[in-house]
Amino acid sequence: MNDIPIVEVPRKDWKAELDSFTSAHEGWLVSLDVFGPDVGAQPEINSLPLLGISADRVNHDGDIAISVSRSSVDHFTHIIRGVRHIFIERRHNGATAALMIESVDGRRAVLQLRATSALQTVAAH
Repeated sequence: MNDIPIVEVPRKDWKAELDSFTSAHEGWLVSLDVFGPDVGAQPEINSLPLLGISADRVNHDGDIAISVSRSSVDHFTHIIRGVRHIFIERRHNGATAALMIESVDGRRAVLQLRATSALQTVAAH
């Protein structure tokens, strides 16, 4: 059985939670996989530095944008449309392990975190 705590973020808290997530994890390496009945499992992002994740303030359908850096001048943003649920998976020590985002179309996006070695060194001190 999976005994890692997973909590749902209430819709009213999406903006604040995602802003906090960005502040805590900007620059961390992230990977994003999308799973769905029509696409199977598709890797969208593979070990790129996180620039930010945000909820669309204009569109009330629940769009989420995940932005990463490919280089100092090349950025990529993956949009997840029609989000219904956001879950945070926590490690046993309380640290965030992943975000799971479910859409109305049955797709699920999983954003996994991995601190860069420089960040791990800073956090350890």
